[in-house]
Parts: sequence; structure tokens; C-alpha cells
Amino acid sequence: MLPMQKGGRLPLTKNSAPLREIRLELSWTPPQNNGKGAYDLDTSAFPLDSKAGGAMGAIAAVEHICYWGQQKTPSMEHLLGDSRTGDAEGPDEAILIRLHALPRNCDVVALVGSIDKALARGQTFNEVADATMRIFNHENDELLGQAKLAELDAGSTGCLFASLRKQGEVWSVENVSQGYPGKELPDFFHLFGYQE
Repeated sequence: MLPMQKGGRLPLTKNSAPLREIRLELSWTPPQNNGKGAYDLDTSAFPLDSKAGGAMGAIAAVEHICYWGQQKTPSMEHLLGDSRTGDAEGPDEAILIRLHALPRNCDVVALVGSIDKALARGQTFNEVADATMRIFNHENDELLGQAKLAELDAGSTGCLFASLRKQGEVWSVENVSQGYPGKELPDFFHLFGYQE
């Protein structure tokens, strides 16, 4: 297993062969008794075309975006549903990504964390402890890597915690840990070029 520091990258291969399916598990410990209510963290995955404009690219196919409002897509699936508390014994949320089923024009997958109603409740990621991402080969359940998500900018209510990038036929995952103060999930749709 490979520990991933911020900026660290892990090729998604097994014996030099590209993996077909990976599972990303996210767990966290919400603050207790701080008077701000439950912390509902959400994990979302945006398939992007890096050549379509924007800093990372634009959404490759809307029907492939995996988030709480669309938990099963042709290429991705929320396996545990939408955890609203972060107090599960195991992972709080898990997304299965079928790399072979992503849209042909997708060469980046942005993995986003957000806090539901963060601005209204005055909640930020700085108050959430032990945020950890684990990456598995879904076909044999092998743990490939683990990343402690780094401290984010003060006031971050959204974050890009990791990204998948394709080079040739091989995908890799990078621990990005970039915070976005004052941003909630709809802002990421706009950031990646979604037009209603």
C-alpha cells in the first residue's frame, strides 16, 4: 500500500496492466457538540474533458456525474448512499468508478467534497477531523493507497480532494487537497462549465 502525501500520485495499475474498476472510500470524524448541528459531507465525482476549457476542463457528460442527486451513473456509483453524519464505523461514503466505462472524451475525474448547507450553518472543513481517502482495486478488494487529506484553506466549505488523470491507457490518482472557501456543491457544477 502506498501512502499519498499532498501532491502525491499513484498509478492505477496491477502488474503494469491498467485497472478497470477502483473504489474510493472517504471517512471523517465530525465535530461534536459545537452547536452547529450535524456535518453532512458529500462526495461527488465529475468526469471532465481537459481539452474543453477551464482550469481542469469541462464536464464530459452530465449523465455520468456521480453525486447525492444522481447516485448511479453508467460509469460510477455511490455504494453506501449519502452519509449525513460521518459517524459510521467504516467508510462514510464510497464511490465505485468503472474506468473502462467513462465517456471516451473524459481524461480527468474531479473528486469533490462539500458540506451540505455549510454557509447557512457556519460549517467548514477546518472543523472536520481525520478526513481520509482510501483507494481500492474493486475487482479484488486490494488496498492500493491511502491519503490523509491535508489541512485546507481557512473557511473552506468545498474541496477538490483528489483527481484522476488519464495518460495513454493508464489512469493515476493524485491527492490534491485544495480548499474552496465559500463554495458549495452547485458552485462546482458551474466551475466545470455546467450550463442549466
